[in-house]
Amino acid sequence: MPIKPITVPRLYQRIAEEIGQLIDAGMFAPGERLPAERALARSLKVSRSSLREALGTLEMQGRVVIRVGSGVYVSTAKPRVTARARTPAGLSPFDVLRARQLVEGEAAALAARHARPAQIEAMAVAFERLAEEMRADGLRAPSDRDFHLCIAAACGNSALEMLVERLWREESDPLSERIGELFVTGGRRRDNIAEHRAVLQAIQVRDPAGARRAMRRHLRNAERQRMMLLGETG
Repeated sequence: MPIKPITVPRLYQRIAEEIGQLIDAGMFAPGERLPAERALARSLKVSRSSLREALGTLEMQGRVVIRVGSGVYVSTAKPRVTARARTPAGLSPFDVLRARQLVEGEAAALAARHARPAQIEAMAVAFERLAEEMRADGLRAPSDRDFHLCIAAACGNSALEMLVERLWREESDPLSERIGELFVTGGRRRDNIAEHRAVLQAIQVRDPAGARRAMRRHLRNAERQRMMLLGETG
């Protein structure tokens, strides 16, 4: 009999399991709204970002329905049992975003110092595609990843480039994608374009400090928007 590795659930997975058990125990009936986010986080003694991830997990499992600006409701439908609906095993999406602030901020600063003209041109081309895709669709711009990886490739540090690529692979985790889908608004798309443009312009004028600030500002705003996706409901 083969020995199987022991896996330790991440915090948001444990929170999702706890809320799921409360639903199963009948504490929250089908169609009922869960307590306001702030109150629920306080009761469970967890951060709101971890709670957000747990709620996203439960939504993908079909246990709850997230209504932006209204709240989270217990689903009246039978839970889904699909590969996408299973509890994700990836890193915390908020942890990934916070790591990206540190890593990609430095990558942008180094790119402002070391990028070759051809690399800066590649960034500009990726930015134009990104802006076009965001204006046309808005949910997901494949060139967003290309733009960020162009910057990492130009930073002159292969280890840092590898870290950026690894963090972007985590961005394709189903939970991270679902949280991203929920928070995107027309206003956020416009802000996203402007924030990417600010990063590019700082690199073009060889301003390392400006590139670092612009990148970190962009990623902090992305985190802030994800925290606003359900609205201030308590």
